[in-house]
Amino acid sequence: MSFSTPAYGMLFIAVVLAAYFLWRLWQWRKRALRSFADPHLVPQLLKGQSSRFLQIKNIFLLLALFFMTIALMGPQWGEEEQKLKREGIDLVFALDLSNSMNAEDIAPSRIDKAKKFIHSFLNQLGGDRVGLVVFAGEAYAMSPLTTDYTSLNSSVSALDTDLLWNQGTNFSAAIDKSLQILGKNPETSKAIILISDGEDHEEGISDAIEKAKEQHTEIFTMGIGGDSPVPIPMYDSYGAMEYKTDDNGKTVLSSFHGEELRKIAEKSQGAYIKIESVNQAIKKLNAALSDLEKKSSTEISSRNKKQQFQYFVALSLLFLFIYTLTPTKWGKD
Repeated sequence: MSFSTPAYGMLFIAVVLAAYFLWRLWQWRKRALRSFADPHLVPQLLKGQSSRFLQIKNIFLLLALFFMTIALMGPQWGEEEQKLKREGIDLVFALDLSNSMNAEDIAPSRIDKAKKFIHSFLNQLGGDRVGLVVFAGEAYAMSPLTTDYTSLNSSVSALDTDLLWNQGTNFSAAIDKSLQILGKNPETSKAIILISDGEDHEEGISDAIEKAKEQHTEIFTMGIGGDSPVPIPMYDSYGAMEYKTDDNGKTVLSSFHGEELRKIAEKSQGAYIKIESVNQAIKKLNAALSDLEKKSSTEISSRNKKQQFQYFVALSLLFLFIYTLTPTKWGKD
């Protein structure tokens, strides 16, 4: 036998304390009766009252508490098959971690604004499975599809442009990696949410978009960046900042390329949204995603340990019922 919520076992301490309290109460009652009158007169004064039945009554109460504690611990034994039917959209966030995302034309920075957007979007979800991909010159899966939004939020908080050494903005790699996470199940609506400043995309984007179409996956691009070119701040391990320079020592300026993102969205039958206000961007994305039909996935079967708490609840209620029926007056000792 195992337990699904063993922490409730701490309540056994309360059961032991209750037993000690009832025993002390019984002892006090005996002393009080002896001090009240001579021992041979007590039975005459307490006509029909039995200390034996009072003890038995208390035992029934303690047994009721004992079995209820076991029930709360979630006893399990044996196995049962469960069939689940899940409804919702499968989403993968593909976040650009190239150095240009450090640009501060969007306060506090492009990358921080993008992370805030993902946090806010996750916090209003319910039921949809979400995965996470990061990319620069290459793409990496950070999380498979999950409904554990708390864990995803923690993963997003830890993201930084220093995470990836191979720099660039490889959209095709990001889409390919996202498609791997989403899979090819035609029964589920799927979408990739690509967040980037749109700068320096690699070749192969057309092939990636075609592959997304084949897998019935729409791509929603989220643009982040200002209207004017800005320098890219770079931080060393001590937190000192200097702007990125080229091989000639000239400061590199980063420009936002929203048109590239718009083209990707249009070719994949998705939508392009620029992140200016996080709340407004979320509203627009929700509206765009609502056009995706929420199909039911195929039935999922799983074998789990069978919950057996009901037997202990029944025992607890039985002893509680007997407790209420047990009299304290039943003849004499």
